[in-house]
Formats: sequence, structure tokens, C-alpha cells
Amino acid sequence: MAKGLLSKLISPFRRDSAEPEDVPSAQPKPEPVEAAREAPKVDDVWPATRLNVVEKMWGEGFITPGGADQVKKLLPLLALDKKKSVLVLGPGLGGINFTMVEETGVWITGLESDTELAKLGHESMIRAQLKRQAPVRFNDLEDLQLKPKSFDAALSFEGTLTVVDKKALFSAVADGLRVGGELFFSTLALPDTNPPNDKVKEWIACEPDRAKPHPWPVEAMQAMLTSLNFEVRPVEDLTADYRRWVTTGFMNYLGGLSKSDLLATAQELMHECEYWTTRINAIDSGGLKVVRYHAIKLKDQRKSVAELMAKR
Repeated sequence: MAKGLLSKLISPFRRDSAEPEDVPSAQPKPEPVEAAREAPKVDDVWPATRLNVVEKMWGEGFITPGGADQVKKLLPLLALDKKKSVLVLGPGLGGINFTMVEETGVWITGLESDTELAKLGHESMIRAQLKRQAPVRFNDLEDLQLKPKSFDAALSFEGTLTVVDKKALFSAVADGLRVGGELFFSTLALPDTNPPNDKVKEWIACEPDRAKPHPWPVEAMQAMLTSLNFEVRPVEDLTADYRRWVTTGFMNYLGGLSKSDLLATAQELMHECEYWTTRINAIDSGGLKVVRYHAIKLKDQRKSVAELMAKR
């Protein structure tokens, strides 16, 4: 039984490298998520049983693939230290904050849009004795207000995906960054301005109502950031890496389970597998990409009213 369950959990993420992508796989397609799992209740998105699985796949304190390694790869680009301050959008359980403080000593403000995760992240920072240096607070990010020029950098790892008014969000971030401040954020995005395909629509529909994704086309996001006085660097395509992170996370976790542990967590593992299968199907359809944006806050070239009047 355990062997059959293990095979069923892994099979949705396997891809035969020798098989052309346009040739249908010989493996049966997984059942649609709706047929196997009801949508999570609003107050039951992050139960302890799920967190027990998720943190073992992505790393302690993390709820998204890539974990601490993805954070550490960005740090050399930011030259952070204990004199710098960083805004983190979507710190989740606090793993991002903890990793950055441990590596650099930087001061962090973490704003989490999910009420449940914000509470858990806050408690995590208290346990790590980082309540002052790297707090996690709730903020729905839809009407963000920041003290002008108060941050040296802003980071997010999928933390802006659920925000509806992204222009308002990043306008606030731009105001909150000092001149020369850097913005790094990864997110799931539409490859172009065409309507989402059926697989992407299925992925969006299967997400809980309080965490419904609002992906933007890649070029639309670039144009919007440029309009907010950012110098936007070439977008980094993380799609292949992301898929590998998901597969590796599942394989490493499942490979370390005993038969009794596998059977004990079977139901939650199946739920998590169904959740990620829907997202991976959307990515494999070509209708969804995982990208990282890098933008630098430029000096505002606009003249104030007082400056214009003085020249008259």
C-alpha cells in the first residue's frame, strides 16, 4: 500500500526528458482537483497537519518552493548589513526574515496579507527573539501606506500574487524605497496579454477564496514598474527552476519517510499533491510562468510646484 501511494504521489511531477513535450504521456492524467478535494474552508487553509508537510518539503519557516536557498542567492546582490532596512511582502511563517537576519543582520519589516500566516509568522519571530528586528505583521497590501524613503530594499517570494491593485501596491513600495533602493520579487505571471487558458483558469479556481491569484502579463508588469520611476532590469525566467524545486521537495520529503510515517500523513500528502498538480499543469500548459523582477528606484526627475514657480 505504501509503495503504491508513493508512486501515485510522485507521478504527476515526473517528466521523461527523452519524450517530446508535444507527445502525450503514457501515464494516466491525474484526476481534476475538484473531483478529489473540496476547496479549503476559509479558516482551514493552513492547519497544523498541512504545515507539518509543507515545511518539510520547502524548509522550516517556508511555504513556497525554493526555501532558504532562493533567499541566500539574492543576498550578495543587495549588500545588506545591520545598518540597512528591508521590506518583505509576504513573509509567511517567517523563514525569509530569519534567513536574512542570520546571514546579514539586516532590520526587516514583514507584511503578510494572510491573517492566519501573519499570526503564525508573528509567533515564529517571537520564538526566534526577532520580534523587534524582523516582525511579521498583517497587512492586506491593497492599501499599503509606507513612510517615504524608509527602506533600502524590498523583497517578495510570491507574496504579491494575490494583490488585486498591483499598481497601487508598487507605487507605495516605490515611495517607501530610498533612491537607489532595489526591488526583487518573484511571482507567477501570464506569458502574454491573451486570456488565461483552461489550465490556468482551473488553477485560479482551485485556490481558496482568500488567496485567489491575480497574475499579470510579464510585459504589463514591466511597463507598470517603469511608469513608477524604476529602472527595470531584464526579467529572469524561473519556470524550469520552480518546477524542479517542486519535484525535488516532494522527492526529498517522500524519500525520507518511513512506511508508518507515509501512511500517517497519507491524506494530507494527497491533498498537497493535488494542490501542486493543478499549479504544475498550468505551468506545463505554457499559460503560466514563474518570473523574478529586479528594479531599482531612480531619483525623481519631476519638478515640484514650488520649483516650477521659483523659475518664473
